[in-house]
Amino acid sequence: MRLKTFHAKTMSSVMDLVRTELGPDAIIIQIDESKSGVRVTAALEANATPPPPSAPPEPKQTPLAYEVSHPIPKAKDFDTADISAVLNHHDIPFETASRISDAARAINGGGLIDAFAGALETTLRFSPITDLVSRPIMLVGPPGAGKTICAAKLTADAVLHERQVNLISADTVKAAGIQQLDHYAQLMKQTVATAATPEELASVVRGADTSASLTVIDMPGVNPFDMEELKSTLAFIQKVDAEPVLVMPAGLDALDAQEIAGVFSKMGCQRFIATRLDAARRYSSVIMAARPGFLSLAAFSRSPYIADGLDPATPMALSKLVTALPARRKTINPMENS
Repeated sequence: MRLKTFHAKTMSSVMDLVRTELGPDAIIIQIDESKSGVRVTAALEANATPPPPSAPPEPKQTPLAYEVSHPIPKAKDFDTADISAVLNHHDIPFETASRISDAARAINGGGLIDAFAGALETTLRFSPITDLVSRPIMLVGPPGAGKTICAAKLTADAVLHERQVNLISADTVKAAGIQQLDHYAQLMKQTVATAATPEELASVVRGADTSASLTVIDMPGVNPFDMEELKSTLAFIQKVDAEPVLVMPAGLDALDAQEIAGVFSKMGCQRFIATRLDAARRYSSVIMAARPGFLSLAAFSRSPYIADGLDPATPMALSKLVTALPARRKTINPMENS
């Protein structure tokens, strides 16, 4: 990750410097204001979109010697054993694994990542969260799934793009939950409104700043297999006009994840954010939850650090994750050196 500090007299001037130097994918880490001006520390991942060139490149004429009437098919640089190795590693249930395998084998040319990207695009559902979001986003899901972190990451991205944010917490059961979100908000010069009941949440949303282009609601954790807790969460969902988005950690049992996705889809969720991908090595739960009939995959969270942000979910992004198999470690026998 690339870090850089920018100085200017006004916030708009320093943000212009950030966008010019690091591009639109930069993440704001810290903002310090003083009498002398504004100092902003921003970060950029290695694979983020580079800033546009200062001048357009000169067009070049394609030599006639390279023109062909028909494209030459590119040979695959992998075999069927590679496909099986990926599917077996992630322990994907047989029916879904067979569909992905058949789709990957049907891809003409390219490498393993391209084949899986094409296969995932035809077998799973994707719906990335973009800047065009207009309805409030209500983050729901099991306890400890990372809802507060996701709320902070969504806020950080909005602040980076100079969008006004309404940040609301309904997680009033645990004092630590509000304190954590409030800590992140203060770093980004934001405030957190609270609501303990569905009626209070509806009142807070109605009274929120209408000029804000993003409203994020951080909900308390809910046991997806406890009917009373689900009814309590459903009361919040039905009281406000917001999009409930499931936040679910990777590494769960594949069928448990599919069942959880099914439960929350009946409560109105259409998309989910997969979190804790850095703490898991098998992503069958993500794949099973994104199958048709369940939920669309919206984003990934691969780090607990706010500066790392959320990665928009695309077939290519998921393909790179599932095909990056961990290297085998040599088993150490403690008796060898005795």
